Amino acid sequence: MIEQIRTLIRFYEQKWHVPITLMNQDMDLHCWHEVGIAVRVNADPDSAFSKNIAGDPLVMESVLVGKVNASWLVLYGAPHIDVTSNILDAHLPRMCRAFRKRQRETLIDTMQTVAAERKHELAVSLRDDKYELERLCMQVMTLSRKIEGDREILNMFSRAPEFIKGKATRTFVEMMKLVPSCYSHINVVDKSVLAETYPITLEHDGRSYDFDPYVVEVDLDKGKVLISGGTECNGYIHPHCTDDPNNICWGNVGHLVSRLTGELDLHGLLQLVHQFLHSYNNSDPFQKIEKWDPDFVEDNEDDDPYCSWCDDYGHDISDCESCWWCEHCQQYDDHDADECPNHPKDEDEEEEDADAELAEDTASAG
Repeated sequence: MIEQIRTLIRFYEQKWHVPITLMNQDMDLHCWHEVGIAVRVNADPDSAFSKNIAGDPLVMESVLVGKVNASWLVLYGAPHIDVTSNILDAHLPRMCRAFRKRQRETLIDTMQTVAAERKHELAVSLRDDKYELERLCMQVMTLSRKIEGDREILNMFSRAPEFIKGKATRTFVEMMKLVPSCYSHINVVDKSVLAETYPITLEHDGRSYDFDPYVVEVDLDKGKVLISGGTECNGYIHPHCTDDPNNICWGNVGHLVSRLTGELDLHGLLQLVHQFLHSYNNSDPFQKIEKWDPDFVEDNEDDDPYCSWCDDYGHDISDCESCWWCEHCQQYDDHDADECPNHPKDEDEEEEDADAELAEDTASAG
């Protein structure tokens, strides 16, 4: 009879794609009901197992033949195969449907929870990866320029000593033309060229900001430009320079500085640095130029709205139950629900809204 019951169980197992196991000994008992449905036959109604299993009683012709719950079907003794078959036919389909429903709802809840938790995390990750990709692309472009420039410089340095001597002579003559028009003096010390500016005044937004003279050092051996001097404020000597001579934000002239330095074009290089020190880019400074004004009062950014997508102040994300939308960044996220007030509308939806507004205005006028 056990094999006949097993065959019937296999039928329901394949039909409903639900794992069902048959147990007829206490030693077979385990936590199978946590991953499927368990059918226990030949159970002793007075055993601890039978008493601990909660469920509804199974009664046939006024005789208690077992009990059933969502995961267990327990049959006492050894009912006739016809009786057992009727009980299985009556209960297993319902138990299989209930098991599948629980599994489906668990998966739905899990995926919804994961989606809600990872939505913002993935948005931030995509933003950061985009920035990283842009940084790497810029790094590749910079490295390509450096390779090309170094190759040209190597070719120049490989020329005869007479060529280098002639270039140095012409460079000195051109460089000294910048004294006293741009620099108060220029000296050659060890392997560096030191050029000192006059006091500098930067104009911005109708105000003048005065800075002490700067010293521009061109390290010929290392091919680097260092800037010191100026007027220090909070660790900055210029809106685009820190008090570390190496830390300079050249902006879009950085590649020119590198090329002119490598080519030992000191005349062109010192002219470019002089223009740089006399300029101010208010969209990307190390420090705002207003901070060199002793009467300047910093705005409290905590009072400004904050956008977690841009990681910046001055605007925020409009939240609703099903999405978020940053107008400043033009960034949508999860606009799947039609009831969302920020849901981007297509042309048909816009026409429907316009017709609805027209009908409402007409009704009001009537």
